[in-house]
Amino acid sequence: MLLLLCLGASGGARAADPMAKAGVVKHVSGAVTLQRGASASPQAVRLGQAVLVGDVIRTAANGMTAVTLMDDTMLTAGPNSELVLSEFSFDTTTQDGGMLISLWRGTLAVISGLIAGKTPEKVNVQTRTVVLGVRGTEFIVDAGMATP
Repeated sequence: MLLLLCLGASGGARAADPMAKAGVVKHVSGAVTLQRGASASPQAVRLGQAVLVGDVIRTAANGMTAVTLMDDTMLTAGPNSELVLSEFSFDTTTQDGGMLISLWRGTLAVISGLIAGKTPEKVNVQTRTVVLGVRGTEFIVDAGMATP
C-alpha cells in the first residue's frame, strides 16, 4: 500500500533555472537514493531535501519516498521505483506552469496540485511505453519492473 502525504510547500521553480527547487522530500523509508546529474554518485535521500528538475530518485525493494512539489502536487514512489522530474515550472503568483514526470520502473501515486487544477493538459507522466495526460486529481501509475 502506498503512503500518500498531504503536506504543502511554498515557493516556486521556473524552467529557466534548472537548479531551482522543484519540491521537497516529505517522507523516506527504507533505501532511497537521489542522483543529481549524470556523472554524480547517488546519495541517500534525506527528509527535507530539495528536489531539482532532472534529479533521479530510486527506491530499493524496501524503499518508499514522498515528494511535495512547489505547486502542492504530491508524488509517492513505491518500492523498486525510478523516477525523474524531467520538467517542472511553476509561478507562485499566477499559478502557471507545467510538469513532466518520468517513471522508468515501479509505481507512483500522484495527488495533483495547482498546475493540474488550472491547466491539466500541462501535467504529464511518462513511462517507457506511454505518456499519460492528467485529467484527474488522484491516480497511480505502474510502470512495471523493467531495468534501464
